[in-house]
Amino acid sequence: MSIETPDLLYHRIKRAWAPETVSTPFDPANPCRNQCAVTALAVQRLMGGDIVKTRTKGGTHFYNLIDGRYWDLAADQFDEPIPYENLPASADEAFEHATSAQLDALLANIASAR
Repeated sequence: MSIETPDLLYHRIKRAWAPETVSTPFDPANPCRNQCAVTALAVQRLMGGDIVKTRTKGGTHFYNLIDGRYWDLAADQFDEPIPYENLPASADEAFEHATSAQLDALLANIASAR
């Protein structure tokens, strides 16, 4: 699968979040809720770059740094501004909040989303 930019990937990811891509109950009214770790892992797999994090009221929030630019494709889950700290993180750390099965499901859903 080839996706040229993170903003094009975002439109696919919005349609790819599902109950099988998250550990907590899926919220159809806020489908990206708690999907940040699996999303950051998918973005890194598809676009490269690094995984970064910040602390929020709800816990650690993961997103990506690609070619010197920060991309947070799961920011819509929040109803207030995110206090971005841009702290280094890793795939291993993101996998503490997502499973390989959830990542595989999200990647499959992204591939089939048009």
